[in-house]
Amino acid sequence: MLNFKIITIIIGVAIIISALVILGPITKPATDSNDQYITKGSISHSAVNFTLPANYTSIQLLDYCSQSQSLVYDDNCLRGLWDVNDECKNGNFSSTNSVCQDPRLGQFEDKVNAYMKELDNSLTKMVNSCINVTSDNDIHSCSDNMERIKNDCSDPRLFSMWSVCTDPKIDQFNEKFKETLSKTNSQ
Repeated sequence: MLNFKIITIIIGVAIIISALVILGPITKPATDSNDQYITKGSISHSAVNFTLPANYTSIQLLDYCSQSQSLVYDDNCLRGLWDVNDECKNGNFSSTNSVCQDPRLGQFEDKVNAYMKELDNSLTKMVNSCINVTSDNDIHSCSDNMERIKNDCSDPRLFSMWSVCTDPKIDQFNEKFKETLSKTNSQ
């Protein structure tokens, strides 16, 4: 029973964090002007004093994302600043845009990398726990989470950041519990 509670907590945290990472990609910054405007889309607002205008520049996105530690979990900040950072590797963009020299961009990337490492560790612990479950409820719950991990790992950036994406226990889980899972699927 204690093992079920631990697994449930780990799965719940993994689901919430995965949802934050995967939901709502942001439009890439345009590279044909010095202003680098981005469409606002569905940026979630938190309890920060700074809000983004309807159209904003890369530096305004960095200002927004640097306001609070919690915004490291905001998918729009993650993906938006990943895109900005990728563009900064382009000489034409980096020579015309001050955001590329702003130290906060690297600091944000360091925070994201730490977050992704923690998330990878949590997901790996969940996979390790799931391989040893015994109840049908745990098996089905783990199966759902294994599928979510596989879907998340189809994102090339996440695949390159998470070791869980190449964990053979995910496939071992499916093989080990295929009879239990197929019985439920056939009902």
